[in-house]
Amino acid sequence: MRTFLRFFYALIIPGLFLVQGCSVGNKFSAGKKAYDIGEYNRAIPLFKKAYSKEKNKYTKGEVSYYLGESYRHINLPIKAASAYSKSVRYKYEVKEAELYMAQSFLNAGKFDKALAAFESYYDKYPLEKRARDGILSCKLAMNDSIKSPYTITKMKIINSKYSDFCPVYAGKDFDQIYFTSMRTDKKKRKRNRITGQGGADIYFTHIDAKGKWAKPEAMKDPINTEFDEGTGSLTSDGKTMYFTRCRYEKEEATEPEIYSMTRAGGKWSEPVLVQPGIDSVMMAHPAISPDGTTLYFVSDMPGGLGGKDIWKTTNTGGEWSAPVNMGSDINTAGDEMFPYVRSDGTLYFSSDSHVGYGGLDIYKAVPKEIATGSIWEVTNLGPGINSFADDFGIAFKGTLDEGLLSSSRGSSRGVDNIFSFELPKVEFSLEGSVLSSKTGQPIKGAYVRLIGTDGTNIKLTIQEDGEFSMKLKPATEYVLLVAAKGFFNHKEKFSTMNLKESKVFKYDVDLLPTETAIMLRNIYFDQKSYELPEGAKTELDRLLRIMLDNPSMKIEIVAHADDKGDETENLILSQKRAEEVMKYLISKGVPKENLTSKGSGMSKPLVVDRNLASDYRFLKDGDILSPEFIKRLKRSNQAIAHKLNRRIEFKIVE
Repeated sequence: MRTFLRFFYALIIPGLFLVQGCSVGNKFSAGKKAYDIGEYNRAIPLFKKAYSKEKNKYTKGEVSYYLGESYRHINLPIKAASAYSKSVRYKYEVKEAELYMAQSFLNAGKFDKALAAFESYYDKYPLEKRARDGILSCKLAMNDSIKSPYTITKMKIINSKYSDFCPVYAGKDFDQIYFTSMRTDKKKRKRNRITGQGGADIYFTHIDAKGKWAKPEAMKDPINTEFDEGTGSLTSDGKTMYFTRCRYEKEEATEPEIYSMTRAGGKWSEPVLVQPGIDSVMMAHPAISPDGTTLYFVSDMPGGLGGKDIWKTTNTGGEWSAPVNMGSDINTAGDEMFPYVRSDGTLYFSSDSHVGYGGLDIYKAVPKEIATGSIWEVTNLGPGINSFADDFGIAFKGTLDEGLLSSSRGSSRGVDNIFSFELPKVEFSLEGSVLSSKTGQPIKGAYVRLIGTDGTNIKLTIQEDGEFSMKLKPATEYVLLVAAKGFFNHKEKFSTMNLKESKVFKYDVDLLPTETAIMLRNIYFDQKSYELPEGAKTELDRLLRIMLDNPSMKIEIVAHADDKGDETENLILSQKRAEEVMKYLISKGVPKENLTSKGSGMSKPLVVDRNLASDYRFLKDGDILSPEFIKRLKRSNQAIAHKLNRRIEFKIVE
């Protein structure tokens, strides 16, 4: 809400200026007077009329500049950029016209035009940090590879057609919201000459019995008055509120002030002025720390870094200390506004001059070690939270990564709305099934045990269809053990450590029965060769894993040959093949005494199981790959059958 802070500088002073006459000079003069007291909405038509009548190019540039300024202050960046561009074209002497034009293009999402304008300005003024940061901001905004992790939703029930902004939560369940609104509930209510909207008041809503946000209602006296109030901040217990008020006395606006009030018995006390040891300075946008001892606020008082800065004051013994500027890590030559302190003490604020996505962006400030030479580490909250429009007034639900924020995104009229945001919860789960590798059916009596570094040690229930599932915890390492009588154990290790996205760990386990020989798939030796074929180690690692999961198991490795060649040679060849497999397993840590090897030559043709039958359509479950059977196959299929016979199997010895 670019106009909101300015709104607390100058209130509506009815009838202060009466525009008379039709001359160009009168129109521009009247517009300039309205502009000088912050009545931008009132100044715009006067500047437009002056521009249309003006003939002198330099004067047209001057009028265009102030027209651009008026549009910028009420957050209409497209119109502001157009007006500034005319001022630049007519060579008006204020150099910032080109800078503001670039910023307005950026705030309107016209990144190509913004980048060209920033680069042009930077070429003329290479020491201008705002131009350099503007170039970086354009490139950041144009990088569409950065995706938002947040879900952003407009709060339609709370918002009106006027600006609604700066929400804060109340209630231990975050079921109450206070926010500022410029809505005009009364048809005849006077419009604000600064914004064209109503005056600022604090509103309240809560979650009703149906679980929905109720229609907002304006707070009563002594909070909302004939003056303008807004940007509330609550202590953690919800019993003290700080807010901004701007009074006027005898038709003259006073500086914005911060007030506090307490609640007891469901009623708010009379507001009390916060006075941190200085007089006659602007103080707005209060943000109280969770412990109630530090108050952050916005001011343009002397000693700042330019524009509006964020300051702080501390309360000791019931007295507020002299304000302290938050320093150059947070404050810039631009505007830093709308501070907010989260329940964990983290400071958030909005800025239009740190590198960002355009307009006001929301930043997080975290204290750093003084030894590093910097007191605060400032981080842009990224896309989603931020846009090329104005984004500000953030509020979190305690330590949860969800809450509310204000933004003018999606509004062609520069109106602010309240949005909810939520970082989808990162969730982990385990699911899978346990079936027999032989039959493909669930195994009676099978069980699954899950052990975690968080202390988890549970036996999972397996359903009748063999499936199991459960929720997992973050930052935990797990071991999954699958077992059944008459089957080899199966073990899996997995972890949710350092995972930033939700994940389902799925394990469909086919347990191997122990009563029959098991063929190692994809270990088919070349003819007359006992060298382990390429890819064999992957399958051997499966056998290795079974043995490591069942450390007391002893197996016999049996190698087979096809029916080609001499029977004795094939017997020797198959023995060497079995020994090569045995050597590999021993090299991986399997005790030698747990292994024996045997070559069977071509004496035992392969019996096709259901798995092989599903892989090879010319075979059926139960087929025996004997020489007679193979001769009846097509020539191309005969080669496959011979290869399948050159296999490795293992069986349990004890």
